[in-house]
Amino acid sequence: MISATKIRSCLAACVLAAFGATGALADKATIPSESPFAAAEVADGAIVVDIAKMKYETPELHVKVGDTVTWINREAMPHNVHFVAGVLGEAALKGPMMKKEQAYSLTFTEVGTYDYHCTPHPFMRGKVVVE
Repeated sequence: MISATKIRSCLAACVLAAFGATGALADKATIPSESPFAAAEVADGAIVVDIAKMKYETPELHVKVGDTVTWINREAMPHNVHFVAGVLGEAALKGPMMKKEQAYSLTFTEVGTYDYHCTPHPFMRGKVVVE
């Protein structure tokens, strides 16, 4: 049986993680979903960066404030989107690892240039320019 202390500790960790992630990004970006989702759920007309052949297919993307960018992994190798500390906020934002045909999105809320890379494949680099 799980003790009440363990449950409270787990709940507190979850709350801190949630507030820490959104608080660090509050001024520059928001995360519609913390977890990857099926690529089939991406709306028609969405702003998409495909990940294939060990690269971000659109290495530099120009968007407007309020636009949501969705990355879709098109290959079997897992990938993510990682913004180092200071890019979107004080803390780093390391998106979840996406398996084949999974997606992850961010909505950019402030003008700026946001460089990112794939954590396990740091030679994979991209940039979102918000105008």
